[in-house]
Amino acid sequence: MNIVKASLRNAVRRKWKFALVVFLCGVGLVVLTNVYQVGDALERVGELSETIESGAEPPSDEEVREVARNAGLLFLFSALAFLFTFGTTLLAFVMPGGVVANERRSTAIMLWAQHPMPLTSFYLQRYAGIQVATVAALLIIGLTASLASFPADFGASGARGVPSTFLEGVLACAVSFGISALAIRRAAFFGFVYYLGSSFVGELMGDVPPPTTAVGEFVAAAVPFLIFPTHEIGNLVDGFGSGVAWDWGATGMIVYHFVLWTAVAWLGLRRLDRRPVKL
Repeated sequence: MNIVKASLRNAVRRKWKFALVVFLCGVGLVVLTNVYQVGDALERVGELSETIESGAEPPSDEEVREVARNAGLLFLFSALAFLFTFGTTLLAFVMPGGVVANERRSTAIMLWAQHPMPLTSFYLQRYAGIQVATVAALLIIGLTASLASFPADFGASGARGVPSTFLEGVLACAVSFGISALAIRRAAFFGFVYYLGSSFVGELMGDVPPPTTAVGEFVAAAVPFLIFPTHEIGNLVDGFGSGVAWDWGATGMIVYHFVLWTAVAWLGLRRLDRRPVKL
């Protein structure tokens, strides 16, 4: 059995329970949105809430019960959608499992260092197997969630969210492995913090006015090359099927980040190849 296939099987064996939970959240979304009209419930709650707040006439008991039923339905839908999107991204971060850093700390890396294959090639092949397992899990989970009938106002977790979550997951796996290859433990945690911090910085950059100084312009131009490309992924996915020209800028930025974190992993592994354990 080659290294890629063995790594794929190992990743599936270690993370199948987590993937199953995320998959079941997707199944729950499919069942919920196809059995109940979530979009209609959202509109009805808005209408009844406006009527109640206006105070024009007191709501009837039936209207109060209807608001309570629809609010419960929307809460369940929102919870499942959040767990699905959050869990899918987190799954991609934990798939590498800190493989390099953990094995360096336990000195298990010395077993692989005795083989004629360089550690860099060995771990990159294991990373390929992990990434294949991640892609397979994301495809299964994403295709399942695509069967759900998301309301139009919930686009962030609807049809647009499936390819967005897939692309984010592939990049998240690369980020987590790159951090682990630098011999940093808890790579999934630090990768997820980087992801959340990037989202915050991206939102902040979108809210502030354009810079007027040369330094500000340089910082604004450099930030997209340093943060997780959530905004670029959204721009790329927004163009799917809309008849507009392909967003090559967003595509290039996504490819750049994938290559960047793969290069980070390669550099970290090259350093470990010379000194597998601390002396």
